Amino acid sequence: MNKEQLLELRNKIVASAQEVAVNGSGDPGDRLQLLLNLIKGGDTSFDILNKAYELTGSINNDDGKLSALLDVLYEVDAKLGAIEGDAENAPANDAEYTDVQQQ
Repeated sequence: MNKEQLLELRNKIVASAQEVAVNGSGDPGDRLQLLLNLIKGGDTSFDILNKAYELTGSINNDDGKLSALLDVLYEVDAKLGAIEGDAENAPANDAEYTDVQQQ
């Protein structure tokens, strides 16, 4: 097994996971978590970020919805910071994000 084989397998797994998360009929919370994991793993396409945002609308309780929205917002801000190379747009650290999320 070499690096190329592992990367090919990884790409297949990511594509399958995306298909389930984007088009599946499973629990929206589970699908959202899967999308957030894919985003953290490097899939930064607008479609995936937008679908994650859309799935937050399927969460019925306010606390869960707020937490999900903050998770998606954190990822969008991180991507903006990386694109612009501007530390001002990216969260300073996970502790700052956690503090906001817990309020």
